[in-house]
Amino acid sequence: MRGDAQATSRPDLTISIASYDRPLLLERCIRSCLAQQNKLGLTYEILITDNHPSGNGLEAVEKIAPETGIPIRYQRELARNMSVLRNAGIHGARGELLAIIDDDEFADPDWLDELVGTLRRTGADIAVGPRFAIFAAGKPPAYDPQGQYFARDFHLPPDSVIKLVRSDGKPLVGLGTGNSVFRVDNCFRASQVAEPFSLAFGDAGGEDSELFIRLFREGRMLVWAAGARVTEIVPEHRTKIAYRLIRTKRETQIYVTIYLHYTHMPHLVWLQLMAKGLIQLTAGALIAFGTLEHLSKNRIRGRLLMAHGIGKLGWRQPVGFIDEPSFESVSPETAEKS
Repeated sequence: MRGDAQATSRPDLTISIASYDRPLLLERCIRSCLAQQNKLGLTYEILITDNHPSGNGLEAVEKIAPETGIPIRYQRELARNMSVLRNAGIHGARGELLAIIDDDEFADPDWLDELVGTLRRTGADIAVGPRFAIFAAGKPPAYDPQGQYFARDFHLPPDSVIKLVRSDGKPLVGLGTGNSVFRVDNCFRASQVAEPFSLAFGDAGGEDSELFIRLFREGRMLVWAAGARVTEIVPEHRTKIAYRLIRTKRETQIYVTIYLHYTHMPHLVWLQLMAKGLIQLTAGALIAFGTLEHLSKNRIRGRLLMAHGIGKLGWRQPVGFIDEPSFESVSPETAEKS
């Protein structure tokens, strides 16, 4: 079903998938959403928001749509801003609930049952679940043999309430929206904010974390859906040390920006963060150069510490978008081998 088709009634849930130049992975993601056991009997639709100029995500939609009775809608949003892209997915959603999954992820067959079941049991406004990883290279990188840098699992009991911010404004957890579900009216329609994802974070990154923290501070309840599993397909270039270091720097910059925005003591916190950044940079350099870490492929502790320090000290010059090679070379069949 194309994006101009009109639904006759409001579905229980919309699955929103933002996509950029990953048609093969997008196809796998969509098929995993269509393969849900759906023991809860949900009515749902799938909404694809394509950010690539070629519109190559439409091919996957047109291939799959005739095979299913579940509505699959397609829209394009070409602004190179992640917040604009994600907001288009929210504005285009028709469901009472909004589930978000990334185009490089695929869901377990009971994913929706677990996510929505968690909301219903707890009465929460938002639920998030764990994300695991498989690697296109066939195995995790040598510096992270368990693949922990690429997974999200809080190891909490099911239905646990997640606290995102301390009373002084310090972020405790940084969350991405991949594998999450929201009560649309509570989280988005009732808000005074016209654009749920902050446009200020759309270029630099961190729009997901900022949204979760803002909703948490507004009193929305966030819980852990331990059984709602998705798996991310990690392309080989994202396992390279250089990529991991630049991501760490960017994540640290986001942390500083959000912390300073929400704290009641911005000047004091700024001094503390800058001092900590200087200590991390110095300690990391001593470790890295003292152990010849730059010659190693399985030791990055010192360099990571340096990246954290540089991120704090240089938080006003955000990394922004990271140039990456095309994902079209990462096929579902390649990832399956890992």
